[in-house]
Amino acid sequence: MKILSKKFLAVLLAGMMLLPLAACAETEDDPENTKASTDSNTEVDTSNQDYVCDLPDDLDFKNVTVTLLYVKRDGRSDEMPSEKLGLGTISDAVYERNVAVENQLNVKLSFVEEVDDATASSSLKTMVQAGDKSVELSTIGTYFALGNAIEGCHLDMSRLMYMDTSKHYWSQEYNEIATFTSDNMQFLATSPAALSLFRLTYLTIYNRELFAERNLPDLYKTVEEGKWTLDCQYGLVADEYVDKDGDGSVSEGDFYGFITGDIISVDAYTVASGIRFIVRDENGDWVSNMTMSENLLNMAEKVSDLYTAQGSYVYRGTSYDDIGKYSIIEKFAAEGGLMATTQFLSIEKRIDALADISYGIVPMPKLSVGQEKYHTYVQDQLSAFGISAAVGDQERQELLGALMESIAYNSYLIVRPAYYDSTLSLRFMQDPQSGEILDMMFETISFDRAYLNFSVDIKGTMRDKLPSSNPALSSQLRAWEKGIQNALAKEQRSLDKLTKS
Repeated sequence: MKILSKKFLAVLLAGMMLLPLAACAETEDDPENTKASTDSNTEVDTSNQDYVCDLPDDLDFKNVTVTLLYVKRDGRSDEMPSEKLGLGTISDAVYERNVAVENQLNVKLSFVEEVDDATASSSLKTMVQAGDKSVELSTIGTYFALGNAIEGCHLDMSRLMYMDTSKHYWSQEYNEIATFTSDNMQFLATSPAALSLFRLTYLTIYNRELFAERNLPDLYKTVEEGKWTLDCQYGLVADEYVDKDGDGSVSEGDFYGFITGDIISVDAYTVASGIRFIVRDENGDWVSNMTMSENLLNMAEKVSDLYTAQGSYVYRGTSYDDIGKYSIIEKFAAEGGLMATTQFLSIEKRIDALADISYGIVPMPKLSVGQEKYHTYVQDQLSAFGISAAVGDQERQELLGALMESIAYNSYLIVRPAYYDSTLSLRFMQDPQSGEILDMMFETISFDRAYLNFSVDIKGTMRDKLPSSNPALSSQLRAWEKGIQNALAKEQRSLDKLTKS
């Protein structure tokens, strides 16, 4: 399996208007007359093989049933199951995708629901250890799924027939963090089947009318010129405070320049600043990266200044700032601030409240103008797809590889445009510039392995320190470096056992 450096999502999203829809093979009529309109007879575009599915047309798996485990969590529960048509745009697209996959391979999909990632992760591990094949595929939040992978719960996708994760209907950026060694062992992957790949992306939303009233600069132009930085954001919001409710005290009811939170909202700053705690060395192995310490300390000071400015309102605690919590976007929608940090999921869930506001979107700010490009972080709870290591039969592994490939490809054809057209583009974006920003953001999707289920709680420390008046991260650096090295060594020992088994 080849790991590519091309930017999957920019072409995948922006190119949807340029590339004809293609299909691996034509779907057959559903005997129960529930076949969806998957547009599967559209001519295949062969100009770019990275988008052409290579599954053979004559695959037939004799109507066997395959069960997939998924987590019923906000932003992810509707990614895989759908009972019937007529339940909404996304549900219909997911249903159509599932029918297309079933018809293409002659299989039946079955779904098992878990209440949260921790339970799903534990259940999967127990089943694999017991050799239980009742669940063969899983989609679990990456933060937990990576631990399962290192513990041997998943098959190595790079060795499976019919799976080709170098195709651009798989996320290449995700491939990078899910490839564990220089030998390209890959146990997890994600694709447009995971709507969380879009929904859990961080951005900055701003009120264009209020910007115009204050003669503030056009943020679209600021981004285009590469000047959208933490210093720029601080300069725009630091003094923007009004005692809106007139109670004489600083409170939630007042007007602020910036609205954010101190839990998940903190997570994006490190990646957005181009900082990576773990990188690959010249051999392709993961190693600790402390060459970024100066940038890290600089970023911490700037974020601290931003969070503690008079013009910033910070929602504190997971009751307000977590996936499925919408206090930030609701305050912004009530015109309680100039701008806010949010995710597309929050905009999607509160789109009606935003209907009367003229707003724009920009990425998270860069550390400085010298930073080469913007980096767009996706929360580590996005769905990771894996195949159970309990499946030892080679023919069954081939079936599951083909199924994963078909799910990814048909999601690219059906689910992605449904979400991108009806939700992101048509409902979220109020002007052409926002659409251009959207494409640029997905072009710069980035991750950091250090945030994913590591015994060194870097993320927790950042959440504690960055929103404070004294971030004081310098004392953490040596401990982090040692902890990362130990964690990577432990991971490698586990991977060595998997290689020998």
